Amino acid sequence: MRNKLYISTDSTESFRFIIVDSTDLVQSVRDIHNTSATASAALGRLSTMAAIMSHELKNENHNITLNIQGNGQGGMLISTVNARGEVKSYVTHPEIDLPPKSNKKLDVGNFVGKVGLLTVIKDFKLKEPYIGQTSLVSGEIAEDFSNYFYQSDQRPTVVALGVLVDTDLSIKSAGGLFIQALPGYDESLIDKLEADINNFPPISSLFVTHENAFDVLNKYFEDFNLKLLGEKEVEYLCDCSRDRVEKSLISLGKDTLNELIEEDGKAELVCDFCHKKYNFTKGELVNLRDNL
Repeated sequence: MRNKLYISTDSTESFRFIIVDSTDLVQSVRDIHNTSATASAALGRLSTMAAIMSHELKNENHNITLNIQGNGQGGMLISTVNARGEVKSYVTHPEIDLPPKSNKKLDVGNFVGKVGLLTVIKDFKLKEPYIGQTSLVSGEIAEDFSNYFYQSDQRPTVVALGVLVDTDLSIKSAGGLFIQALPGYDESLIDKLEADINNFPPISSLFVTHENAFDVLNKYFEDFNLKLLGEKEVEYLCDCSRDRVEKSLISLGKDTLNELIEEDGKAELVCDFCHKKYNFTKGELVNLRDNL
């Protein structure tokens, strides 16, 4: 099934392997945000990374937010995921497109920018969320996350993310691979792992033929005797609601609400993640203000 994430480990429990076919997820990104080819590749990669990181979440109300702010033309990129594998994403300039690179690949690095920050916010509903931050190394996203995990976990980590955009701008294929050494890993296996990784094809091309993602993993890492630990569906789903939007309006304070009431007599708020519109009448704004 497409949009399925698989978590496994090798027979010695030295490495965690995660693979996901995110084609349908990234197609939703494209449909909702009307992204250009380059924007689809960039935001698709980040959305796929968010889906992969959902394996860290155990409780329903926990979430992880990935934020990339580079100096490229695309602006800010955000992806948020919860424990159910529900992803929502945003990019400042979905319409921006760039000429392909000399190797004909989409120029995600210059769309994102090579100078900037990658921020990971893990909200486990404690007093304060965990915030980790590293500098961008290439803007290609996968390399930036490899660096993030190396800096934060101090363990060998492989990240591969890819999006194949068709000529009609639909998403032909998308996916991600994440391999990380576990505590106490067998260092003698590193060379064998590197050899298998070098034989692994571009992740963006893997799921064009609708192959099962776990079968793909077993095919290229068969000498590790992988054991499936879990699987989950991932999808694009925004959890915005009128109640949340009301709380946002209330947070603006009485002065701002008064301005909206007196100058506009109404308010329309649009969700950045799904573009759903929420309209408030003058009476509803007055009621919100009076309840402050």
